[in-house]
Amino acid sequence: MVILGYDPGGAGAGGVAVVDFQSTVPVVHTATCDSVDAAVDWFQRRVEVHPQAIGVDSLMSWATGPSGWRPMDRALREEYPKVLKSVLSSNSAFGSFVVQGMALAIRLRELWPEIHLNETHPKVLYYAMTKEKYPKGKEIDPEFIAWLCRQFTPQIEIQITNDHEWDAVISAWATWKGLTGQWQRDLTNGATNLICPAGTSSFFWPESCGKNV
Repeated sequence: MVILGYDPGGAGAGGVAVVDFQSTVPVVHTATCDSVDAAVDWFQRRVEVHPQAIGVDSLMSWATGPSGWRPMDRALREEYPKVLKSVLSSNSAFGSFVVQGMALAIRLRELWPEIHLNETHPKVLYYAMTKEKYPKGKEIDPEFIAWLCRQFTPQIEIQITNDHEWDAVISAWATWKGLTGQWQRDLTNGATNLICPAGTSSFFWPESCGKNV
């Protein structure tokens, strides 16, 4: 199983990752790209087989209800009130988070029509798993990278130079957890009033995370 990860951003801020789960020890490649076109090109050069899925740190659907609030966003805000400011309605979101993530998903569906799309939210996911807020700063903390390495079995080493690449890797990892049935929860289940320009997508999330924390 080969899974991609993408964290949309502007020039020098688009994180990409390819995680190859085909061998006993997962193999991870990362990079930082300047555009959607550059990211698509990088993915094509890095993968030798059609990838099964991609985890994207971006809105994979838009809502048509009041303020553009999606059921999954409301659920995360209610479940994790200490980081609720990290979860925005689609009407309040802007920039590459809204445009570039969806654009890449559409491009990849054109390239690989069967690729599974999975939405991710690295900042809230990190808090859900550690009860610690996502670290800020221009320099990425080595322990922050080490924590991510420990989530893989067996533990691996990952070359990560910035938080964009970190987000891309955990997006791929979270997608793998859902596709392999280790996470049974999909925040899109039961969601209504959604428009999905790139096609249907999931939003895998761990069941074990406590509520209202």
